[in-house]
Amino acid sequence: MHAPDKPGPSPAQQRRPLIELQAIQTGYGKRPLSPPFDFTVRSGDVIVLAGPNGAGKSTLARTLMGVLPPVAGTRRAGTAARPVRFGYVPQRERLDDLWPFSVLDIALMGAVPGLGAFRPFGRARQQKALAVLAQVGIADLASSPFRSLSGGQQQRALIARALVAEPDVLVLDEPTNHLDIPGERAVYELLAQLRREEAEKAIFVITHHLESALAIATEVVVMRQGERPRIAPVDEMVASGALDDLRIARFERRAS
Repeated sequence: MHAPDKPGPSPAQQRRPLIELQAIQTGYGKRPLSPPFDFTVRSGDVIVLAGPNGAGKSTLARTLMGVLPPVAGTRRAGTAARPVRFGYVPQRERLDDLWPFSVLDIALMGAVPGLGAFRPFGRARQQKALAVLAQVGIADLASSPFRSLSGGQQQRALIARALVAEPDVLVLDEPTNHLDIPGERAVYELLAQLRREEAEKAIFVITHHLESALAIATEVVVMRQGERPRIAPVDEMVASGALDDLRIARFERRAS
């Protein structure tokens, strides 16, 4: 008698773990912000981190990136031979207008960690930066002053800077703050494009603007002050009503 085939691995099992947090407590000094919890970021994930101000969203992001040590628990990210690389897009970039940085200059800043002291970028890195600017749709602005760009264009340049670092995990902190609705939509369309083109990357987005973010998400983390974070697939999280008080205006799930 033929034995039934064993089910194959689930999509989550097929994706490569990039960051694993076990019994983690985030916070500053010895003051934890939540009870212990487990959390894994895998290749291909698009994770939306939501919650009210003061819930500890940025603290969790810093712990994920290894910038802030956990109060308790363990964090694993890659190996000593191959650590996980991060690309970070801050909530709001402040650049002195006295420095006439071009868009290409901004993108090239992403290559700085891979350079030795006082070494020039070189032609190969400049070509890489130009290719990434084309990927995010602003290659024609490479020689333009960064300060002359619209808010949406500046955000694309900052995403390009993060991508030039060739990250395994792209972390964006409120990427659509101060953008109008078309600008917000354009940023999330770009992130959806990156998800399709670079499926091995994970994308981690901190946002209050949930409508567009949920349309590309695979998973949602909801943080509330003093509570264990709630972590679930996006459809399950929306169906549960756990996001209702965060004022979702609409939710349209886009096809992958």
